[in-house]
Amino acid sequence: MRFRSPSYLLKLMLLSVFIGTLPVITLGTFAYFNASGTVQEKVDESNKLLLQQMQMRTEQTLKMIDNLATQLLQSPHVVSAFNRAISNHDFQLVHELFKGISQIQTYELGIKEVFLFSVNKDWIVSSSGVNDYSFPEFRPVLEEFSRNEKGSFWSSGTEEFPNLMHPVYFVKKYPFNSPNPTGIICVVLSSGVIRELDAFLNGKFGSAFIVDQQANIIVHRDSGKLGDNVAEEPFLQTFINTNETLGQYATKRNGEAVTVTFRKSAYNGWSYVSVISNDQVNEQNQIIGWITVLVCLIILLVTLVAAWFGSKKMYSPIQSLYSTLAGVHTTNERAKPSGELQIIGERVDYLIRNQSLIMNELKGQQTQLKEFFMQKLFNGTIQPADFSEKLSLYGLEKPWPSMCMVAIQIDTLQDTRYEEANRDLLMFAISNIVGELVLSEQRLEPIVKADYQVTLMGSSQTGEDFKEHIFNLSDEIQKAIYQYLEIKVSIGISRPFLSFADTQQALHEAMTALKARIGLGQESILFIEDVQPQKSNLNKYPIAGEQALFDAIRAGNEEQAESALKQLIGELFKPLAQHRDYHLSLLRLLIDLLKFGQELSIPVERIQEDEASLIQSLLKLRNVQEMEGWFWSIFVLPYLQELGTRRDSQFKHISEAVINIIAREFDSALTLEECAARIHYHPHYVSRVFRQETGTNFGEYLSQYRIDIAKKWLKESDLKIIEIAERLQYNNSANFIRSFRKLVGMTPGQYREEG
Repeated sequence: MRFRSPSYLLKLMLLSVFIGTLPVITLGTFAYFNASGTVQEKVDESNKLLLQQMQMRTEQTLKMIDNLATQLLQSPHVVSAFNRAISNHDFQLVHELFKGISQIQTYELGIKEVFLFSVNKDWIVSSSGVNDYSFPEFRPVLEEFSRNEKGSFWSSGTEEFPNLMHPVYFVKKYPFNSPNPTGIICVVLSSGVIRELDAFLNGKFGSAFIVDQQANIIVHRDSGKLGDNVAEEPFLQTFINTNETLGQYATKRNGEAVTVTFRKSAYNGWSYVSVISNDQVNEQNQIIGWITVLVCLIILLVTLVAAWFGSKKMYSPIQSLYSTLAGVHTTNERAKPSGELQIIGERVDYLIRNQSLIMNELKGQQTQLKEFFMQKLFNGTIQPADFSEKLSLYGLEKPWPSMCMVAIQIDTLQDTRYEEANRDLLMFAISNIVGELVLSEQRLEPIVKADYQVTLMGSSQTGEDFKEHIFNLSDEIQKAIYQYLEIKVSIGISRPFLSFADTQQALHEAMTALKARIGLGQESILFIEDVQPQKSNLNKYPIAGEQALFDAIRAGNEEQAESALKQLIGELFKPLAQHRDYHLSLLRLLIDLLKFGQELSIPVERIQEDEASLIQSLLKLRNVQEMEGWFWSIFVLPYLQELGTRRDSQFKHISEAVINIIAREFDSALTLEECAARIHYHPHYVSRVFRQETGTNFGEYLSQYRIDIAKKWLKESDLKIIEIAERLQYNNSANFIRSFRKLVGMTPGQYREEG
């Protein structure tokens, strides 16, 4: 780095020459001790930050694996499979399980293997196969995991997984936290993957490692230390015995002064530890000290030379900082910087402001996550118990004793300064006003749903006190909206409820209450008890049952589709408040099936009647059995047949395309990934389809095809064996001969002689 204004160095040198020997000695001594303490302090702080980053990066990967495994464990295919006895012949079910496993077994996460183990039905499925085609020797480990009292845990320190030293296991039960689970998922990854994620683990400055709850090393840059127990190490006793979750202390290791930094994870009980040698940290300080002494001695003879060298060394920290920070480009750099210190100050200020922007972005993402869970609660796509577990995200520990739903709707935009196109922006502005006026302890995240702004509010008050409290809040919100936005709104309030399971009913009541403002005028605050004293039950359409039917049709599972249809019809005909609800539910199912067929691009010829005839036929059905048979024959079975025909045609097309590529380019470096990319499918999917259609995998087919070509060339040409090996993409002739002997039963030379 070429400096444009070395003024600071020049001033130091002139001052040293002018003052003389004694001030230089004093200043040099002070600089040495000050630099030593500062460097040690900065290194300690930097080490804390690096260890925190290592923990965050590691736990981000572990939590991602946790989330992916949880999603797979909750999928309908896995849940239904745990209660079934499966074998290699259950192709469709195994295919779905393989598909789910492949979605989480990604290269980036370093997952070596994923196991699904049914405790009741005693089967194992992994990406390698089913039961004996998987890893049967791993069954005792899975059985031991299933007996663990924890519902979800990370395990390490064993060497029982084939071909993998010191693996790390993630285990989760289903049902969650059940003492008698029906099944578990076990994700296997190498500790080496975690080590590769973090440069701090692979650095040369000191040592960093990760230990489990039993103080066994599970991640270390020295693989020979994996599995070692550090509980008895004297220099780590402070860390082992403390209840603090993070800390730093100085101690001695084999007589050497070291600084130990540690962080204990609340997520899985692992501890992140770094041990830094103070001698290594102070090497630079010692060099500065010796040079300072040398300069001071030289000053006794030649003041000018001593002043030059002393100033040079004192300037080195500024030079180091400048060299480091000059590479940071800001958005408002000056054309002619006035000095190194000003540049350093500008760069540090820029880094601080940039950190603030990142923190604000993280807060925004948390708000989006809160709104996402609220939408799922209102739509009925999340279980109330699961939502209760996420209350900590909203700063709550448990539900309120009294809750209600408050819905706000704009009365009119006529005679206001807004147009209809501004409605969406106004709704979000109203949502922000509600969020400002109502304390976060008294509400969940306000969201916009269609042309309503809805908020779930709660309080420790009950009865009339709670009702009065909600009315006062609503009145304050109504006035604030008019004050800031100059629009009139009406507010509908549901009946109080106690459980999140009643959220959809409460939302329906709040919206229903708003309909009564037609006769009462604008700016109304309406309680559902006043508008509709008699409580009515909201007819909840079984969305999950319908989705299970659609999933079974997509999967081509006729038996599962028949069972899902029967269960869905049964849920539709549970006792309802009014008889017309039966017809409404059946008409909705009819419409959804028509939409589903349209999404799948199923030809209309598959449905032999038009919409009007379908409705007439549906309304003529007399009992549940007739309805099941009608939906099955008109929709479900034709859809299954059409998708099955497509699937067979697609499988044949994929296998033929791969075979044609092999026939044309067998003498090139072909891979499954390259073939899959050419025909625009995922390699894992192509591999499964190719094996099903040909009875062998891609690699075996390619090897057999090349051997067949080699046999032809050995009979019909004078090519040397080494030339044949090169043309067929073998690394050397020895590999070719070994492969030929394995598949043919003799060497290429013997085969040629027999011909």
